Amino acid sequence: MKTARLFLKRKLALLTLVSFVLMLSSCASTWVQKAPEFTPKKSTPVLMGHSQVTSDAGADVFDLAKQGAGGNSFAKVGKNTYKVMKKSLQQKFNLNLKTDKRRAKKLNHGIDLTSGNKRADELVGSLAGQWTHPDGADNAFHRILAGTDLRSKVVNTLKGNNRKEVFLSANLKIEDQDQWMVMKRFRLILSIQILDQKGNAIFQAKAEGFSGLKFLRNPISDERIEVAMASALANLEKAEIENKISTITSL
Repeated sequence: MKTARLFLKRKLALLTLVSFVLMLSSCASTWVQKAPEFTPKKSTPVLMGHSQVTSDAGADVFDLAKQGAGGNSFAKVGKNTYKVMKKSLQQKFNLNLKTDKRRAKKLNHGIDLTSGNKRADELVGSLAGQWTHPDGADNAFHRILAGTDLRSKVVNTLKGNNRKEVFLSANLKIEDQDQWMVMKRFRLILSIQILDQKGNAIFQAKAEGFSGLKFLRNPISDERIEVAMASALANLEKAEIENKISTITSL
């Protein structure tokens, strides 16, 4: 009995150590992994199941005032970064990102919290520092634990008639950073995971990029965020592709 308990403790310790090592191996700021069997030589159809942009920078009162007067919203920033991501995935990885609102919205649960007024909803989104693609689900699925039935339920909900189609969940996080006390910049962290028809991860990536510096203020503008997004995607495109999928990552 004691021998069995000792064996179990050693096994648990080993699993913990392996998980920790895997986590460390995936904590680099930029990395790309794909399943060995996933070798797309031509454009692969990818359904965007979820794509979201979030910011911890808080609402800039000057930006909100401009938006209230008819200026750009945080939603416009989100839409532009999505377009840039879509173009990069197509050119570098042969991943053809498309939307199907009817299918993606099947993943949603609970009450629809939109007001029905597009301008008002975008203003609320800017205040909250959050934008979710309107043709995607509100719920992300790139952090679901590997090997669980929930992944299979997600893809079974999203599936259409094309058996070669795969499914993407992505998040872009915008962090407010201070530099030398008086200068500010944005750090962007892009996380992507793609599941196949069985719910297995076949592609996953993480990249970071930075905006230019500003004195005292850190306004969220299309130009500054797009510069940081371009920086993140350039790093992603230069990263060496690992022919493996880690079950534990820093996505």
